[in-house]
Amino acid sequence: MLTFVIMMLSPTEILHLYKGTKVPKLGSRYTPPGALIELIKTAKYRGIYTVLGTSIQGREIGCIEIGSGAFKILAWSQMHGDESTATRSLVDLFSTLTQEKQNQEFIARILNYCTLRIVFQLNPDGAQAYQRENADGCDLNRDAMTQNQPESQILADLVAQFNPDLCLNCHDQRSLYSLSTGVNPPYISFLAPTIDEHSTLTHARRQAMKYISSAHTLLQSMGFDKVGRYDESYCVHCFGDYFQSKGIPTILIESGFIIGDQEREESRYVVYIALLGILNGITAGNERLTTEKQYFDIPENLNILRDIVLKNVPYNGRLVDIGLQNRLILNQGRLRQETYVHDIANPGTIFGYASQDLKAEEILINSHENDFENKIIASIMLKKSGLLIKIE
Repeated sequence: MLTFVIMMLSPTEILHLYKGTKVPKLGSRYTPPGALIELIKTAKYRGIYTVLGTSIQGREIGCIEIGSGAFKILAWSQMHGDESTATRSLVDLFSTLTQEKQNQEFIARILNYCTLRIVFQLNPDGAQAYQRENADGCDLNRDAMTQNQPESQILADLVAQFNPDLCLNCHDQRSLYSLSTGVNPPYISFLAPTIDEHSTLTHARRQAMKYISSAHTLLQSMGFDKVGRYDESYCVHCFGDYFQSKGIPTILIESGFIIGDQEREESRYVVYIALLGILNGITAGNERLTTEKQYFDIPENLNILRDIVLKNVPYNGRLVDIGLQNRLILNQGRLRQETYVHDIANPGTIFGYASQDLKAEEILINSHENDFENKIIASIMLKKSGLLIKIE
């Protein structure tokens, strides 16, 4: 039986605190560096901001520091430039911890116990372009071993200098994942990255699992019970696995896809709650808890969801299901959606938020193509009936 020292704030108080301290100007998934100018300017004025270096295109990368406690936490976001949800959650957390009007006893407990350093945008060039990679086309989360990129070097140097007791590696999870067979996407997913192909349980991993359990408990108490566990496959080139292997407890936080939440504003709140849950677990005697079982009881994500599934489509002499995915691309400063063929699967193995059974009728992509793989789609034509389906 899990025993958990619950924070002094009730779910109603947490919601009130969030609404009272949420930063209102960050309501879009497109969060370029310019959106954080005022925050960083204020932090510099207060003497809590340190410039760490610059990106390939010369954009400043820095971190804020708050708190005076012995337990050191390092959090970073937008390592992938098109994953901004946790950036906004961390900005909201910073706003909560630096205001002086609400729940000061709770805030003081955190700031007296912990020292937090936050890098809001590790990949500002990618954030500006709304792309996963940095300006050199590198996925920074595959650069842990070589550290060829300046942004990777900045992160590694910061970890070496700060020597954190906990790292929070924040990302956005795509709409591909379900907690069970069918359409059941998680609100949020966590991972205590492994250090080898054998999923060895080290002290650092166990500590990460405990803090994840703290977040999980709080989320459940607030009605956010759709929590997933990210794929535990070992990735030697990923920073989470790399830092964990160095004995630094590291948590991967993947903000989830919530149906109807296109700007990920609800997901932003869920990540905020998770961050509070981790902080509360740290400051409320977490070391007494034995919560590895709770961590492994979190259902592992299944990669079986697609935004649209075309069912029973003839292709290369057999019937298949075609999974279509939407993605956002930056066009003249605004995000627009395009749809592409993500995969071609055996019937019944993928599930769609929207689906259509074509009942073995042949189709043409974009009115003329029958080679579907990796294609961007504007329309689908049913050959027999001539019906044209536009993809919005």
